[in-house]
Amino acid sequence: MVAIHEILKKRILDAIRSIQAPGNWKVVVVDEHSNKILESACKIFDILEEKVTLVENLEKPRQAYQTLDAVYIISPTHDSVNRVIEDYSKNRTPLYAGAHLCFVSPFDDKILSRLKGSLPNTYIKSCKELYIDFHAKEAHAYSFESPSSFFRLFSPLEQDNFEPELRILAKRLLSVCVSLGENPLVRYQRGLEADHPAKALSFKLAMLLQSELDQYVKVNPFPVHDPPRPRAILFILDRTIDMYTPLLHEFTYQAMANDLLPIDNGQKYTYNYIGDDGEPATKDAILDESDNIWVDIRHRHMKDCIDKLMKDFNQFLGEHAGFTDKDKAANLNEMKKMLATLPQFQNMKEKFSVHLNIAQECMSVFEKERLDEIANVEQNCSTGYTPEGQHPKTLVEDMVPLLDNPVVSLSTKVRMLMLYIMYKNGILEEDRRKLLAHARISHKENDAINNLIYFGVKLIRAQTGAIKKTKKYRQKPGDDHYEISRYVPRLNLILESHINETIDHTAFPYTTGDPDGTKNAQQGNLSLRSNKARWYKKDGPSENRAGRVIVFVAGGVTYSELRSVYELSEKHSMDVVIGSTHMITPQKFLDDLALLQKPPTQRQQQQQHNNNNLSSVPPPTPNRPGVSGGGNGAYNQSSYNTRSPSSPQQHQQQHQQQHQQHQQYQQHHQPQYSRQNPQNPQNVQNPNIGYQNYPHSAPAGSQSFPNKPSPNPPSSEKSKPRHNIFKF
Repeated sequence: MVAIHEILKKRILDAIRSIQAPGNWKVVVVDEHSNKILESACKIFDILEEKVTLVENLEKPRQAYQTLDAVYIISPTHDSVNRVIEDYSKNRTPLYAGAHLCFVSPFDDKILSRLKGSLPNTYIKSCKELYIDFHAKEAHAYSFESPSSFFRLFSPLEQDNFEPELRILAKRLLSVCVSLGENPLVRYQRGLEADHPAKALSFKLAMLLQSELDQYVKVNPFPVHDPPRPRAILFILDRTIDMYTPLLHEFTYQAMANDLLPIDNGQKYTYNYIGDDGEPATKDAILDESDNIWVDIRHRHMKDCIDKLMKDFNQFLGEHAGFTDKDKAANLNEMKKMLATLPQFQNMKEKFSVHLNIAQECMSVFEKERLDEIANVEQNCSTGYTPEGQHPKTLVEDMVPLLDNPVVSLSTKVRMLMLYIMYKNGILEEDRRKLLAHARISHKENDAINNLIYFGVKLIRAQTGAIKKTKKYRQKPGDDHYEISRYVPRLNLILESHINETIDHTAFPYTTGDPDGTKNAQQGNLSLRSNKARWYKKDGPSENRAGRVIVFVAGGVTYSELRSVYELSEKHSMDVVIGSTHMITPQKFLDDLALLQKPPTQRQQQQQHNNNNLSSVPPPTPNRPGVSGGGNGAYNQSSYNTRSPSSPQQHQQQHQQQHQQHQQYQQHHQPQYSRQNPQNPQNVQNPNIGYQNYPHSAPAGSQSFPNKPSPNPPSSEKSKPRHNIFKF
């Protein structure tokens, strides 16, 4: 299995190498679009090794090299073509001896006519299409780096751009297929029952891609694989396939870091450290395939990552003379102190320091924002079950204290509310109003919630009348190691069912009809529960019965879904790759949702504002909106309250005063959210739940919540040991 970035790198270097220029040396000229493609797969040194004197930007002023040919690696746009023509204009001295035009994607007749009509034939030495119009993100991941596609696909204000955007995506997907050497069978996600603008998105895109493939193969036969393997399958999906995953807190290393920390484009991380001179300093780290530690731990649960870092660090100490067992680090803080005292191992220090900082900052946010409690609610909503396998019956009681708690960031509250609304398939308008009041939701966040309707999410249900039952995808607890990481992305279940030949062909049809007939059409009822009796095999990885699997998710793909692809590739010993219009984090998803109904100009201004808020240099400890600072990364439970008074005495007085007011209020009002307790026949309300009838009623400094027994405790024969949530 060859990594995508290696495939893309080879195609780029082969194209440059194939051009035989006089004297063998040449100049490479790239436009802004193609430059980013090259950067995703190649280092500048790789290109210069191919007898290239320098690499220049088409949009910038350049020095003339009239004895050298220029290799233009550009996108087939009128702007780029016009700039090439200007390089050989009759009104100026030509910049280069000749032009070799390499377009990253197919060009149309208008571009060709423009070149022939404006550029003398003596200067055009060659012209070719490279089919490399995508970015290599990781070994198994590609991206079009087009966040604006989200709006052109889902915004009601951009319906005129919907069809043109699909045609662009189809051509870029053709580049992926050609680069991978695959003429795949195309399957697509059948539209949801809900009536939303993009319900036919996957179908239309799949058909456009099929047309592109058919036209390409007429004149460009795909290579024969050696050794032979089955034809690849390409799944066309869109973001509506799973609306839970973009909102959940994920606690595997890569996903958690990109969720909680200011990592630029998933790769550039700026961190603080103590230099050799003892002074604080900042440094940029690139998290990519060249970082062996990153590749090894990025898909592990954070607890397992920390254990692995500690083990590898202590192993390093044990392998070098001068260290004894007493010198080994017992926790991350000790490890950090020891790194500062090892100037003789500079490479090792840099290697471990970046991941030590990431782990510490993530755990600091985890504890300050009470993400263990948040995650419990999120997992119950997304899976439809508690860790004990019961249907959750106290979700509101669990949520209200967290919504009232100022320590919890606003975006986290919005994510929790969205998950709850989706779990309930819409809630009463009055209930929604009360929950929003608890969370103190702003207009921006309220817009984000409202815009879920464009993804087939039902927000409001009627007070009376029959409730329309919709198909829900619930996941019963399995053998998960951590209770706060029970949800399995739906993409994982879809691909697993495809690999095991249990997928529902009616839910994911082929563009060219079912090549296997209809014998398995109903074999896999795609309820996508964790059906281990059908999928799980104790003997290890299943036999590789299929060719490469390619996935495309229109509208953004998450790091959790990336992880799923790597896990499936390893489990089944097969090549699975995934791509999207762009990568998304939960905060990015919320920001885009909030702007979905904004005019393009207003949206661009807000996006620029959001980008400016992404700090390139982190503070000493990570602070998030709605979360106060403090702490040094140590894993102790402390009190953080952005709304608390200036002194602990005032804080305590306010706490007691509001609690007394609430008790007086409850004596005259029947609480809306209550639950019957067999040990509490009068159904006395828990003081930490059911505040929705009283404005600002949650204790301002409330930092602890009572441990609530399971409403339906499992019987002894059904009960099973629970795994502890990781704490330090």
